[in-house]
Amino acid sequence: MKLSTSFEMKELDSRSINEFKIPDIVLMENASRGTFELIKKQFGNIEGVRVSVFAGLGNNGGDAMAIARHLYNAGANVLVNLVANPDNLNPSPKINYDILCSMNVPINIINHIDDINEVFLAHSQIIIDGLFGIGLSRKIEGLFYEIIEKINKSNAFIVSVDIPSGINADTAECLGIAVKADLTATFALAKPGQFLYPGRLYCGQLEVVDISTPKQLLDDFKPTFNALVKDDFVIEDRPKNSHKGNFGHIAIVGGSIGKSGAVILAANAALRSGAGLVSAVVPNCINTAFESSCIEAMSYPVKDNNGFFSKESFDDIVCFVKDKDVICFGMGLGVFDDGLDLLESLLELKKPMVIDADGLNVLSKDVGLLQKACAPVILTPHPKEFSRLVGKTTSEVLKNRLNLVKEFAKKYNVILILKMADTLISDGESIFINTSGNPGLSTGGSGDVLSGIIASLVAQNNDALYASCLGVYLHGLSADLALSDYSEASLLPTDVINYLTKAIEAIKTKAQ
Repeated sequence: MKLSTSFEMKELDSRSINEFKIPDIVLMENASRGTFELIKKQFGNIEGVRVSVFAGLGNNGGDAMAIARHLYNAGANVLVNLVANPDNLNPSPKINYDILCSMNVPINIINHIDDINEVFLAHSQIIIDGLFGIGLSRKIEGLFYEIIEKINKSNAFIVSVDIPSGINADTAECLGIAVKADLTATFALAKPGQFLYPGRLYCGQLEVVDISTPKQLLDDFKPTFNALVKDDFVIEDRPKNSHKGNFGHIAIVGGSIGKSGAVILAANAALRSGAGLVSAVVPNCINTAFESSCIEAMSYPVKDNNGFFSKESFDDIVCFVKDKDVICFGMGLGVFDDGLDLLESLLELKKPMVIDADGLNVLSKDVGLLQKACAPVILTPHPKEFSRLVGKTTSEVLKNRLNLVKEFAKKYNVILILKMADTLISDGESIFINTSGNPGLSTGGSGDVLSGIIASLVAQNNDALYASCLGVYLHGLSADLALSDYSEASLLPTDVINYLTKAIEAIKTKAQ
């Protein structure tokens, strides 16, 4: 699903106006009419419903005033609160202001917080938030801060125009304070700040309104950001004459004493996601634990040293995995002195690799090794693991994650998956934001499951970026479907694996 930054949306609007000759007032009218229809759908008959409209100086305020007109014509009891000097309005908002005046729609000019009609606001069933649009980047202070406080304390159903006032449309940052909407009607395309946290928490139900932006523009638009939704993916039925060799052979290299579960989870997830064959390369000391818990996969035990892979086993490992289709490296591996040598040897095999967990901690000792890779490499760090890769603190990663993810992926020519509540995926050109999943995934072993899913999808001849996006979405969707039987607090990685069948079928059903 394509998303538009504030700058990109400004360019699309400009081209609609200048190249396709659609007047700005027409775009505004379409936005307001579409939002009005959403409100009608929510409330049904709105005759007599009390509505407080808050409009700012810019086009967002113009949209809100146009919505006020539609509500007034439908019989609603409307009061417009204009937090601006009418003489300073832009042309299109000024037109809508003048129309309201000619229709005798009540307008209250707000210069001070005491100018708000407290009684009307207290009894309003709907509030329209049109204070700020997607171009806002400064902190909200003073009068606007006080107004948003009052809006949020009300019991009304809050509708935000394009984006909740106070949310940065590009980064999702809350700029001091923000409106907590029940419904956000956004225009032409959704915005990154509506899918990233914390902005996602403020939007309520998100609906995209068609404002007649030319289809040609939207089709040709190559966004910086995309949101992953079910319609982005297609999973087809397998050919009737297929066999296990058609769906890839994965080598999972990992495990150490006390961490056999990580490899078991990755192997089971890979199999449940459709891999033809899975072989786990593990230290001999955990082979019995693996084989007794994962009967559908094969194992290849090698010499260990105090519970970890022995350096003497490295040639054996490389020889075994060199004819496999995908290497999944790092889950349960542990961090030991010679781990970097093993990783380097595997990267030189020119096989697609998924690197996770301790594999990432090993890699952090020499990130430059990635430049030796001649096949797709997919990294799946959480913020702390990523902080080690980029040499920054976790707080610095969280503050600047959008830039860091894209820059790292581009510099090292990898697919970077930053695992969070709003997981980010980048190939160095675009950023994809996942929309599936829930807090039940916040438990040890979830990352091992994800790595197994992604490795399986790569082994089934999917492009590495597509496999990463589909894998992340399936992982989250499976967790969402599992809530039919489990709570977020009780959800286990094995439950997510068991619900992968339903997640896959949900996408296939959509495709049909």
